Amino acid sequence: MAQKTAYPDLKTIENLQKLTEKALGLLKKERDQLVLAKRHGIKDFDSHTLEQIGKELGITRERVRQIEKAALGKIREQSEHDNELSAQVKSNLEAIGGLIAFENLLKNLNFTKDEINNLSFLIKLDPRFLLLEKTDHYGGVVIDVDIYSDKDIEELHDQLITIVKTYGKPVKFEAIVKKIDGPHQSEALFELAKASRVLTELDKNWGLTHWPEVNPKSIRDKIYLVLKKSSKPMHFTQIAKKVEQLKANPKKVTTQAVHNELIKDPRFILIGRGIYALKEWGYEAGTVADIIELILKEKSPLTKDEIVKRVLEKRKVKVTTILLNLQEKSQFEKVGKATYRLKDR
Repeated sequence: MAQKTAYPDLKTIENLQKLTEKALGLLKKERDQLVLAKRHGIKDFDSHTLEQIGKELGITRERVRQIEKAALGKIREQSEHDNELSAQVKSNLEAIGGLIAFENLLKNLNFTKDEINNLSFLIKLDPRFLLLEKTDHYGGVVIDVDIYSDKDIEELHDQLITIVKTYGKPVKFEAIVKKIDGPHQSEALFELAKASRVLTELDKNWGLTHWPEVNPKSIRDKIYLVLKKSSKPMHFTQIAKKVEQLKANPKKVTTQAVHNELIKDPRFILIGRGIYALKEWGYEAGTVADIIELILKEKSPLTKDEIVKRVLEKRKVKVTTILLNLQEKSQFEKVGKATYRLKDR
């Protein structure tokens, strides 16, 4: 197996700011340098819009865009791209198939967020790479232009979304990868998914960002997620503890707040003393007498033992509670030895 090249920390070799200043120094016009510095938020400037720079320089927004484009082109033509930074970016891209989320590249190179602007500017100067800026669909992505184009990334991202929608529920990433067209490294697909603003992941399950199963925002959604993951009824105090432990729950939640939401949301059914289940599991709201009535409406008459068995499938209550309801509630009529039906009304 080939040994990976061990790169020293860039800060001890080529400071990003020095690389940036060297690149800007290739431009003869001070105005060109100023436009790039302000547009890209480098050399102690905050990032400026085309319009802001245009007003400061007394030129149109379109003229600023033209100056920026031409200046970047001049630097690309004159720059030496075989430096330590480019080598590390190339190494990262090669390792995972030609695509990496910008935030992950930043981490891999051991840079802080203070160095984002210098890094993104220098990447844009290298014709071997393409930095796709943040959009409504995904965050910043760096690609190797020999492997991907911006259109490829757009189509690949659309494929990921379509596949997840087809499943209709959160799914493991391995299942998504199997349905992707074409030869792509799973690591590259994962990077794109991580950069996505439409897809998100919770506990290694992927789904759309508006799905509460992977992106629960309200307490009710978090309760739903806890019960869904447990696949069994739980006492409200247990539910509260599980909500507190959720990775998707940075805020402290009180037991009382959880109980209040359980009471108000029809998705949750009280099936015993403080024990709740999901309605989608087949549980019905109501008292023990209501449940007996529903059972006898489905089939009547039934023996006492059969009624008890069916109620216990829907409620965590004592057998004596069921028997008392059968004997004392006026809507139930004994029609034989330990056999009951609904009274005619």
